[in-house]
Amino acid sequence: MDSEALERDGWRPLPVVRYSAALGPTWMREGMDGVEVGLQAEEHLANDNLGIVHGGAMMTFADMALGCGVGHALRKGEPLGDPAHSRFVTAQLQVHFVSAAQVGEFILCRPEVVRATSSMVFMRGLIEAAGRTVASVDGIFKLLGTSKARA
Repeated sequence: MDSEALERDGWRPLPVVRYSAALGPTWMREGMDGVEVGLQAEEHLANDNLGIVHGGAMMTFADMALGCGVGHALRKGEPLGDPAHSRFVTAQLQVHFVSAAQVGEFILCRPEVVRATSSMVFMRGLIEAAGRTVASVDGIFKLLGTSKARA
């Protein structure tokens, strides 16, 4: 999909910088059922010898997608509630690869909150490409109060 087609379908580019920008254009779309995060698998994400998306790129995407889910839940206020937790970090990330994503495919994740406490958010999601599941992901995110954001 090209940028214009994605925008017509309600996707907006994520404002990524530093390490996250190395992945390439990453997209987000909010809907009635939550948030979706997408990535166009470009050539620079390919495994050197196989022509498929490198596992490290998939793991970075998984971390970003679940993080977008946490951010979405924080903005909605449910189930997390406390707006003081505007920052968070990944405490744990687990990725299970079940298939390969091909260069050129649009990769999609629909993150969901499994459980939230006053200091942790448990997330999960499936990563899909061309209608097939390529990975399942689980993550735990630590909420940081503004005083702890730099600690």
